[in-house]
Amino acid sequence: MSEIARLVDTGAIEAAVAEAQGLTPDRVADLLFASGGFAVDMAPYDAFVRRWYERLDSPYLRAAAAERFGDAYLTELAGVPGGEEFAAELTEAALRAVIAHTGRMMRGPAITDWAEPHVAVMSTARARSWREASMELAKVHLPE
Repeated sequence: MSEIARLVDTGAIEAAVAEAQGLTPDRVADLLFASGGFAVDMAPYDAFVRRWYERLDSPYLRAAAAERFGDAYLTELAGVPGGEEFAAELTEAALRAVIAHTGRMMRGPAITDWAEPHVAVMSTARARSWREASMELAKVHLPE
């Protein structure tokens, strides 16, 4: 049994969240569900997932977590009341955030710095193409 699963099984959710700090969503899921404790009581597992997800600060990690744990609310955590709705909301919010973040990166220094004269590993035309693509991405109408 992993330390994360042991902590969740004993109700030490905050300690389990701390233990999961820095791990990828797939690794967290592997460690969390390996012991099978979720089959006995899903509530602490649901509480862990929600608290752990709240602490993720990268939109990319949030999207990966929404994908992995969205699936979990259809399998390992399928018995959690309202779990499917929560997972769908999580997925939509994560997708909105990652699209917005990606757009900002495409038109910001993550791209433009590579076209600066002192670096010049990217042409200004190519950097301009990234900016134009970000503007097209901004036009995408996402469901509300």
